[in-house]
Amino acid sequence: MNRLLLLLVVAVTVRCAHSPEAAPPPSAAPVTVAWPAPQPPALRLPDSVRPLRYALDLKLLPTEATYPGSVAIDVEVLKPVRQVWLHGQDLEVSRARVTVGGRTFDAKPVSESEGRLGLLLPEELPVGTATLTLDFTGKVDRERSQGVYGQAEGGESYLYTFFEPIDARRAFPCFDEPTFKVPWTLRLTVKAGHVALANHPVVSREPVADGLERVTFARSRPMPSYLVAFIVGPFDVVEAGTVGRANVPLRFIVPKGRGGETRYAASVTPRIVKGLEDFFDQTYPYEKLDVAVVPRYWGTMEHPGLVALGQPLTLIPPGEETLNRRRSYTVIANHELGHYWFSAVVTNAWWNDIWLNESFTAWLDRQTVDRLEPSWSYQQERAMYATESALASDALEAALPVRKPVASNDDIVGSFDNGTTYDKGSAVIAMYEAWLGAERFRDVMRGYVRKHAWGVTTTEDFLAEVSQAAGPEVASSFGGFIEKGGAPQVSAQVTCPAGGAPTVKLSQERYLPVGSRASTQQEWRVPVCLKAGTGTQSARVCSMLKGPTTEVTLPTKQCPAWVLLNAGGTGYYRGGYTREQLTKLLATPVSAFTTGEQVALWADLDAAVERGDLPLGEALKAVPATARSPERLVVQSGASLLWQVRMDRLSVEERKRFRSWVASLYGPRARALGWVSKAGDDDAVKQTRSLFLQLAGGLGEDPVLVKQATPLVRAWLADRKSVDPEALNSALPRAATHGDAELFDALLEAAKKEQDRNERARLLTALSYFRKPELTRRALALVVGSDFDTRDALGILKMSLNMPETQALAWEFYRAQFDVLAQRLRSDEQGGLINQVGNLCEETQLAEAETFLTPRAKRVEGGPRALARAVESIRLCIESAKLQQQSVRDFLRTR
Repeated sequence: MNRLLLLLVVAVTVRCAHSPEAAPPPSAAPVTVAWPAPQPPALRLPDSVRPLRYALDLKLLPTEATYPGSVAIDVEVLKPVRQVWLHGQDLEVSRARVTVGGRTFDAKPVSESEGRLGLLLPEELPVGTATLTLDFTGKVDRERSQGVYGQAEGGESYLYTFFEPIDARRAFPCFDEPTFKVPWTLRLTVKAGHVALANHPVVSREPVADGLERVTFARSRPMPSYLVAFIVGPFDVVEAGTVGRANVPLRFIVPKGRGGETRYAASVTPRIVKGLEDFFDQTYPYEKLDVAVVPRYWGTMEHPGLVALGQPLTLIPPGEETLNRRRSYTVIANHELGHYWFSAVVTNAWWNDIWLNESFTAWLDRQTVDRLEPSWSYQQERAMYATESALASDALEAALPVRKPVASNDDIVGSFDNGTTYDKGSAVIAMYEAWLGAERFRDVMRGYVRKHAWGVTTTEDFLAEVSQAAGPEVASSFGGFIEKGGAPQVSAQVTCPAGGAPTVKLSQERYLPVGSRASTQQEWRVPVCLKAGTGTQSARVCSMLKGPTTEVTLPTKQCPAWVLLNAGGTGYYRGGYTREQLTKLLATPVSAFTTGEQVALWADLDAAVERGDLPLGEALKAVPATARSPERLVVQSGASLLWQVRMDRLSVEERKRFRSWVASLYGPRARALGWVSKAGDDDAVKQTRSLFLQLAGGLGEDPVLVKQATPLVRAWLADRKSVDPEALNSALPRAATHGDAELFDALLEAAKKEQDRNERARLLTALSYFRKPELTRRALALVVGSDFDTRDALGILKMSLNMPETQALAWEFYRAQFDVLAQRLRSDEQGGLINQVGNLCEETQLAEAETFLTPRAKRVEGGPRALARAVESIRLCIESAKLQQQSVRDFLRTR
């Protein structure tokens, strides 16, 4: 249902229905109420009436399409009003009443667009306290997993909830803004024998008529509406011991028969909670920890006491605890439970400050996961990915700041932006953590949480903590990176006066890639740390770059042979090197630099290519040195240059040469590591194996590895236990890439029979790798067909748009079926679909994207922003390809 139709439905279904007992007796003269004219708020609710507490009562039967409910909201009236505004969307309000001063009278509910629900009053509501009581009927969503949503599995029906950011209003009338953080009391009427759980423990369960039970839950800690949660259905409840300093019970709530698949999750979750308690030096803040295992990745959410984690993450059959699956559960469970402090205990006051939840927790993940499993090198790896993702977002003219202006519901949905809200925010935090020192910064975070516990905060509140700990200059610098879009490029010029200490003149401008239309004239207060040295000997110096330039004196008498602009690799800026400076750095022994510094240097080399300062063909000559590195992340950083080669712009012969060269770099180590794990292989070895198989077998299409992949997949299809699951993750896409119709049919048939959603999605995504046009068309047809849920098959389209061999067909399908998909996907998923076109790189595709998507993006929450970024990405890709393609061809002639 599109947004316009949805608003029309709301306008029709939210209505007033006075109770019979409130009607005047037949003999009385009719009473005419002069209702005030509705004056809805533009976006934020007025502060004249604020909730104090809720009592929510719902009857939830998983097989039903609707559910009845009532909610009593105690409110504080701060100034006299004739109308009260809150939220309610897709709800049929049958009666609304107001109780004040011992009297109760009816109110008239009226609806406005975007879920604004008004209660018109027959008389003025005075300053003081009152109670609003609304009776209503809600709808169970079975397509988009929003609000109260239903899912059938194994012949049973289950109900779940997902409300962030603004879908609590779809479930019940409420003040659906994070600043309204108050206690809740929930009561659910359910089928006898069904499991019914919510954020806080059950305090009573009593039978009522018609085979039903009424379950009442303890009054909650203060919560915003988006954190309220409950589940109902014939679940299995798996007891998993206790967690935390207070030994609170841990349980996994799963669909019938799936309890045995929680073994790994049950083993690691207590360790996750302990790590979080140790970081904050606080006890886990709730009475229980129930893990609601929801159907999909979507729905994973930090509900206090009832954390939601997707089946693909949590349910791992015994014997299939691969590194990838263990990492996925651990990282995401750690993130959601970390939100218990950065979201639940301390909550952002408004959606412009959602970074206080998401950036903080994304940064926290690095700390706690790294301590939990050091062999994963998670802190360094996540720092690498997050910084590159953020700097790529900041390279766009349409770059958004971390703290985004929010003036509409579109802006609210769009505020959850991966590149900035999660990645840039966490990267900026890491920069200031390094600047202040880890322990000092940790103490800032601990103090912030303790000071604002159970309240709401703003960016200004957090920066006040930074200022108190490190001074106003650091707080101002921090704020600049949060409030501004874009990122700086820092350059250095070394001067070595005779008889004096060497100096470095630092300069800054905004980093922009070739073809950008934005201005470079932008400044930050940049905390710069650099290393300067000769050979492996070096000195480190830090300075705050406050304007266009500043001069730093090096703590040495010797003129340095090289200068590294990002000591430690933690700075959130690009290093702008001259070719001469890069040549000297690349000639320096790698032992002079930490892994983080090497990763940052290669990222800056990559950025120099994107800026047009260095031909890609010349940069590719440096890649072989990284392929030999014992450090996996250095190998990965060097290989990032390979992805700048536009395979679709190469001839068949050039593509063959490029792949052969890549295979020569990574194939020997990949073949030596092999497909199958060996006895004694730790997780570090498994990660290295996966990387080299991807580079050599995937991008390089190493003939030996390609030949070995298909038998592994066929053996797995015949007997799932016959192949190491670690090997399958790498072999499946390789076999599909070179597969025939017979293998396609075998994988499709397996997907149709597969009951496990995670396995089914993996099989479906594998179908997108087939390159024969007729097989690509068949795979794409599954996305909108009737055999599979679109949400499970959507990965086929996304992957096909990314691959040069299938992109043209995928783009044709995208335009033909976008409107069909729009009817099946949530607005944020539609926004993600718009983002996908940023991978296109042709003039004709640019014109097609603008013409096709411009009218459609207007109907998608966050759509115009997503389209602006995607269109700019296409333009920049076109300009880069024009500039770099000849240098790549020249390079390949010598291979």
